[in-house]
Amino acid sequence: MLVRKNVRSLTAAQRQAFVHALLELKARGKYDRFVHWHHHVMQPAVLPSEPRDANYRNGAHRGPAFLPWHREFLFQLETELRAIDASVSIPYWDWTEDTADPAASPVWADDLMGGTGVEADEWRVANGPFAHANGRWPVPDYSAEGLPGPGLKRSFGRLLDSLPAPADLQLAMGEVFYDTPPYSPSPFTIGFRNRIEGFVTRRGDNRVTTTGSQLHNRVHVWVGGNMLLMTSPDDPVFFLHHCFIDKVWADWQEVQKINNPDGAPHYAPLQDGPRGHNIDDDLRPGAHTIRQVLDITALGYTYEQPPAAPDLTDLATAVRPVNSPFWVD
Repeated sequence: MLVRKNVRSLTAAQRQAFVHALLELKARGKYDRFVHWHHHVMQPAVLPSEPRDANYRNGAHRGPAFLPWHREFLFQLETELRAIDASVSIPYWDWTEDTADPAASPVWADDLMGGTGVEADEWRVANGPFAHANGRWPVPDYSAEGLPGPGLKRSFGRLLDSLPAPADLQLAMGEVFYDTPPYSPSPFTIGFRNRIEGFVTRRGDNRVTTTGSQLHNRVHVWVGGNMLLMTSPDDPVFFLHHCFIDKVWADWQEVQKINNPDGAPHYAPLQDGPRGHNIDDDLRPGAHTIRQVLDITALGYTYEQPPAAPDLTDLATAVRPVNSPFWVD
């Protein structure tokens, strides 16, 4: 069974192997297919009475397929990386460990993701293996989206000054339902998916500890730069971020098996939902349906140091849900 590790657990050799596999995948012209894949899925996936607008719900965001689509996305990238180096797995970045000093996280080390950008250089990343000056990680000019000039860009804390708080992740773990009609990004849509994606803000729940975008969305906004765009996988930290989102979902699924076994398969909708978001819909252009990715062990991987069941139960029962979307996904 493949084990995905916390970035804090990686040895120097493991960091080097992971970075080398990413750079090699980029050099072979295969990495950018994932950037295009993520961008191209931003087509409307709505019900007949809803607006045909990708910012309402698209094939991989703002609706139930958010978590399974990105699980498939991670799985496909990891498969490509392991074809280069079979020792590699995608590590996860647990940003709740970095709330005190986000910019000092080990994820930004010179031998891993590198750090923030330089304002005087249009926010280009200046250190680490993905820095523009190294010439090994080309990123296009996105002037039309407000990021002029080529090169990977980040602007830590420029739009939001903090990463998600552990207490807000705890609110997500306390959700009982996976998703609920109308399966939208409204701050009043109850469910784990909408909570972890980051659309349940203070407007929908006054227990949320910070203003603005939450959880998944908040991390994109805090990192800034290319992480703000629909082509956000241009920044490889995208995958470390989403790997943690996937781990949290896997943990929540284990909670539900313990606390709510009669609610299996702990996904909604089963049918009659938006196209691409029903449990037996294909995760295009991936190789699986939503149902086929619900169990990570069936996909052949697990996560390092999975929380013990009693701890998960305590975390999930500590809160119960009450129930400003940002433009990134």
